[in-house]
Amino acid sequence: GIGAWVSTGVGCPGEDAEGVIGGIDFLRKVVRNEEIKLGEKVAIVGGGNTAMDACRTAVRLGAKEVYNIYRRTKDEMPADMVEIEEAEEEGVIFKNLTNPLEVIKDEKGHVKEVVLQVMELGEPDASGRRKPVDSGETFNIDCTYLISAIGEKADENVLSALGLSEEEKVYVIGDTKTGPSTVVRCIASAQSAVDDAI
Repeated sequence: GIGAWVSTGVGCPGEDAEGVIGGIDFLRKVVRNEEIKLGEKVAIVGGGNTAMDACRTAVRLGAKEVYNIYRRTKDEMPADMVEIEEAEEEGVIFKNLTNPLEVIKDEKGHVKEVVLQVMELGEPDASGRRKPVDSGETFNIDCTYLISAIGEKADENVLSALGLSEEEKVYVIGDTKTGPSTVVRCIASAQSAVDDAI
């Protein structure tokens, strides 16, 4: 049970720019009191609880403008509604129905803008939520720091470094088995492993 500590990137050109970081990595730096130079305009991509945590943390760290970029509407966000409402109360600017298309760098290789494609909601997908589709329109926002909080995954290198992939009777539990999930679901996967081992 090693958790899900690897952030998923935004998957667009320019995401290797300085000032682009994963949501979990950003929050880890904050907890460890590491220096973070946010600048004045911070954009957070994603609609889950990690994204809301990152938004609210950026506000508290002194960013003057904090944008939340999400490809669906607020109603489709997986974050708890209380998290969304509290982010709004703290001044987060929601850019719903937008998706990062490209990260624009300055001459030093640092993020300076994000090109956003405007999305529309189409037919429901496998999750039951209406699928976002590209409307063909784009616009840019200035950005001094970009946080990608669209998902996390387990660090598979940990298991391979320990040689566990070659061992028999090794049980994987928690986020490593279920993907990022709730504590209850992770505990259930541990019980399942115990039942299998007996």
